[in-house]
Amino acid sequence: MIILDSIELPHFVWLNRFGYTAHVSRREYALNGAQHVEVASKQAGRSIMLYSDGEPLDLSEQLETHANSHAATTFELDINGQLFSVMWDFREQAISGVPAINYSDASPEQIDAITLKLITV
Repeated sequence: MIILDSIELPHFVWLNRFGYTAHVSRREYALNGAQHVEVASKQAGRSIMLYSDGEPLDLSEQLETHANSHAATTFELDINGQLFSVMWDFREQAISGVPAINYSDASPEQIDAITLKLITV
């Protein structure tokens, strides 16, 4: 079960769980041509993307309200007992989704392809 700051997300999956490296490196060459490599452990900044095929409109609106009210604050994300201190990642759109059916004048009942973008701090 995924819990985002007390909001339960039972149908969401962690898209980018695998393939993460906890290290960063930089290399450069000295004036004499020797290579200098620096390697360090990342202290924060891990991207976490959560995804659901479809959710009710009220959950989507609840997540958008949370993102707007917690834009610059950290909160807890629990993914199957693994706790992360995160914040919304606004480098791009933090929450995206599309209505299940396009409506001309009424609100949709279902939002499909919901993606949540977070970053560890």
